[in-house]
Amino acid sequence: MVSDTYDIVIVGGGTAGLIIAARLSEDPNLQVTVLESGEDQSSNPHVQTPGTWPLLRNGPLDWAFKSSFPSAGGVKPLSMAQGCMLGGTSGINGFVFQPSSKSNLDFWTELGNNGWGFETMDRAVRKAVTIHRPSGGTSEGSGPIQLVVNESEIEAMWVKTWIDSLAELGHSPCDAFSGTQRGPITNFDTVDPVSNNRSFTANAYLDPVRSRANLTILTGSTVNKVVFKEDNVGGTPIADGVLVTSKYGKKSIVKARKEVILSAGVINSPRILELSGIGDKSRLQRLGIDVVVDNPHVGENFQNHAFSGVVFPVRDDVETLDAFLRQEPSAVAAAQETYAAGRGGPIGRSSTLSSAQMPLSEVTDEQGMKEIEQLLKDAASVPAGPSIATPAFKKAWDSYIKSNLTSSTESPGRFMFFAGYSPFEAKDITYRAPGNHFTIVVMLSTPFPRGSVHIESSSHEHSDKNTGMTLDVGFPAHPLDVEILARYIMFAEKTLARLKPFASLLKPRKENEDRFTDIEKAREYVRATTGWSHHFVGTCSMMSQEMGGVVDDKLRVYGCSNLRVCDASIIPVVPRSNPQAVVYGLAEHGAEIIRDTMV
Repeated sequence: MVSDTYDIVIVGGGTAGLIIAARLSEDPNLQVTVLESGEDQSSNPHVQTPGTWPLLRNGPLDWAFKSSFPSAGGVKPLSMAQGCMLGGTSGINGFVFQPSSKSNLDFWTELGNNGWGFETMDRAVRKAVTIHRPSGGTSEGSGPIQLVVNESEIEAMWVKTWIDSLAELGHSPCDAFSGTQRGPITNFDTVDPVSNNRSFTANAYLDPVRSRANLTILTGSTVNKVVFKEDNVGGTPIADGVLVTSKYGKKSIVKARKEVILSAGVINSPRILELSGIGDKSRLQRLGIDVVVDNPHVGENFQNHAFSGVVFPVRDDVETLDAFLRQEPSAVAAAQETYAAGRGGPIGRSSTLSSAQMPLSEVTDEQGMKEIEQLLKDAASVPAGPSIATPAFKKAWDSYIKSNLTSSTESPGRFMFFAGYSPFEAKDITYRAPGNHFTIVVMLSTPFPRGSVHIESSSHEHSDKNTGMTLDVGFPAHPLDVEILARYIMFAEKTLARLKPFASLLKPRKENEDRFTDIEKAREYVRATTGWSHHFVGTCSMMSQEMGGVVDDKLRVYGCSNLRVCDASIIPVVPRSNPQAVVYGLAEHGAEIIRDTMV
């Protein structure tokens, strides 16, 4: 079997993997290689053009994982998108870049992660980006990833509408990077304002350094497992390299003189660990895999955001994105003109215009808070979904959930605003209603249940496929989650929709037109319409061993001397918003840790 040798072997050329490769290869004395199962799609127009990102889901650039159990309606498995290409999910996602809150990131330190927390992550996230303010304002930072806001007339009008409307509730615009996320936030998108192309790790981090003599990128190379040194009997396992299968079916071993770093994502990183003999002893033995490290927490603690939303009819004379969504020729032509002029629009940006975070105490009454607190007490005595947890972690998790739900400053729910129709109540998700609409999405920022992902076969034939695994992801929503979403949904209709100037843009409402006459109606609506985001984290959590961690705060896999994980799977608790910004930060900080503590 042919083998090549490098100092650093990085498994996965996705969002985190390419950042680590770019940073570590700054040292010309280190030979670094990246092994990516997908291909280089840097020149693919659907990847480059922001508005075509929905076309990338469930296609050849998506691993297209599916949950092993049906959705809340019992109709079909849940879709679990993950990029399969250089750049990974940063090349197929929906662009929104919003750092998490201070309380969320500081909670990491309570789980045993010294040297992390908000201040560390804030510095690391800022290192990754350059922020371009609207209308030719001065840019901030010098990082590879370019951040912009949508400047087209339609989108800018709706952003202003929400800033002015939420001012009626006493909320001022919030800086997304402040750490104290409360009130309206104008969303940044990962788009280059000069080229108008997606800004992601393949073109922002990798392209400028591709010519480095000490950096090797191997695409079409699927890692089956980590290979450990055979002459280290009885000692701490030492990673010797990885077993790789090429796209042509050829197997080889790529050896590592110093470190093997898994950056294969929330599903593939625990899969590789288990195939390598690191995981729950009973599961591995049942599959005939030799146990290298017995750790039952590999693949556990899976978390994700759930969401629902309500749609409001908008006056015919008020512009929305509906005509573009229906692909009406005049609207498509106008969008193309806006994109060509570099002003964003639905082709040039995500069109998830803005968001807002508000404490639960602001969206429900005293009786509602009492009901939430009772559900909290009930939840404390039962497992949080299918994931196992140590007593220490469960105690910390329950305390964290309670603090978020009862806080006067923290927000367990996040509103996202979209100037168009969203098919929450339609049987066909591709349906686009006639007329103009506005959607208020409510995303559950702190979901209660946690799930798990595990291999169900030791065969390497599954390694480049979305098969051979059980993805028990903790869905449908827990009763506590349903209650929180229902309270936010009611607030959206009964309060937000009545704020000026937003209310003045809606079609007049008829008497008794409210969908939610009482909280039970809102609960029924949430149970029927709750969807699933693609914000997966947690399956190789960075926590102390007492808490049930898989890696320590130096990213080392417990029980191994030179094997690390650095991707979204190490995030121990789901971020308050889209996790993209957090992944950029953990990869930047992770690269520094690896460089400073390398064997």
